[in-house]
Amino acid sequence: MVEQARASSGCLDFALSPDLIDAGRINVYERWESGETLDAFRTAGPNEDQTAMIRDAKVFRYHISEVGPA
Repeated sequence: MVEQARASSGCLDFALSPDLIDAGRINVYERWESGETLDAFRTAGPNEDQTAMIRDAKVFRYHISEVGPA
């Protein structure tokens, strides 16, 4: 899934990581050029194997207006 996302047009970053506290949880981080490129990827949806592995999902979209050095 990570390779598929990163190969998609507009994907700037895509990562999956295990949660350090909850062993049954996986965190997903995505960064896209625009809402349109994200929506295009989402429309493609997961394949059957990926869907079978998803037990529950909570999806939130954050809009960040500015990014700069720390």
